[in-house]
Amino acid sequence: MKKFLLLLCILFAAPLARAQEISVVETRAAESVPFAQPFALQFVLSHTPGYQVTVQEESLSPQFEITQVSSADNSPGTVTYDFTALPFALGKTTFTVTFELSQDGKPLAQTKQEVFINVPRAQTFDDPNLREIRPPHIPSGWLAWLVALLLLGALVYVWRYWYKRLHERARTIRLEQDTRPGNVIALSKIDALLDSGLWENQQYKLFYIALSDILREYLWRQFHIDASADTTAELLRRVKNMPQMAQLMYQLRDFLSSGDLVKFAKAVPSQQIRDKDVQLLREIIIETSPKELAPEAPKEGV
Repeated sequence: MKKFLLLLCILFAAPLARAQEISVVETRAAESVPFAQPFALQFVLSHTPGYQVTVQEESLSPQFEITQVSSADNSPGTVTYDFTALPFALGKTTFTVTFELSQDGKPLAQTKQEVFINVPRAQTFDDPNLREIRPPHIPSGWLAWLVALLLLGALVYVWRYWYKRLHERARTIRLEQDTRPGNVIALSKIDALLDSGLWENQQYKLFYIALSDILREYLWRQFHIDASADTTAELLRRVKNMPQMAQLMYQLRDFLSSGDLVKFAKAVPSQQIRDKDVQLLREIIIETSPKELAPEAPKEGV
């Protein structure tokens, strides 16, 4: 009786054991694949008929990005799984996957498969097939920054334009109050400066600032050249192409350089240098004045 019961147990246990069998019978995959290039893997599995074979997604290797998975039943006891993957690890790496045998959602058996794959280092030159897999990087908000910079530049330009216009208009109104010719006003201001007492009080810097301003005011009245904020080099560039100044560039450069030494280098001019600079300014004014308005140059002294 005991032998009969043992035989029945063996007969009933055998099918249950077979129902939980699953194994990989064939694997197809390349031994070496390019970095970040798609490649195919194929697994053929044998299992007990009547059960379902699925893939445990959490078992897939993180070094590979799976882009496609498909399966096909070859027979009641065999199934083929095809994978398309992108390798994102260099050197020798392992593709792992676990297949699970289940029935009515209940797992019964598993098999883990490992495939060794070599991913050579990507070429960075002399490779026409090399391509960038990342999307182009565009800084966020760049268009708004560009528009803001353009608007700021436009505002600065408009402000400078209107400031210059208002400055010129105010200068014109101020200077037009004296209706005498520009050369007459300039020569009279030279005489007034000599009588101001600045030189006698050793205010040499103030004296030469006023002397230079007489020249700059004369250029504005006579030729509408606003040189009020120009340096010596800038003023010379402004007037070098003027026909009236063609024969006077040496005198003008000498006059301006002498004034710069006093105003900026704190040089102490002698009486002789002062008289020479005053005479140069008188000569520039007289030679560039309209001939019918030009007064005769003094023959002696200042």
